[in-house]
Amino acid sequence: MNPTDNVASAAPSRTPAPQEPDPAALPALLDRRRAAAFLTRHYFPVSHRSLEAWPLPLRHVNGRALYQTTDLIAEAERRIAAAPVLMGGRRKNAATPARDST
Repeated sequence: MNPTDNVASAAPSRTPAPQEPDPAALPALLDRRRAAAFLTRHYFPVSHRSLEAWPLPLRHVNGRALYQTTDLIAEAERRIAAAPVLMGGRRKNAATPARDST
């Protein structure tokens, strides 16, 4: 057996990206903490306290605010679509002269 035969198996394994959530497989209603955990897993980090400010219809049952899962998904996707696309990297300042390396 050649030692280079296992090169492919020595590559680090990648963590798969979260799959698109299937509303049919999810509970119909989520409380704030479970909704925040769901959104953090599938979309972006969000706090359960942040959900209080989101313009979503809710139901109060036994002292808990419950959100429709489909409403949470729609709002998260709306927020992602509305987010501006920014370019990373360093800016080159034209006013600063280039350093002479001599």
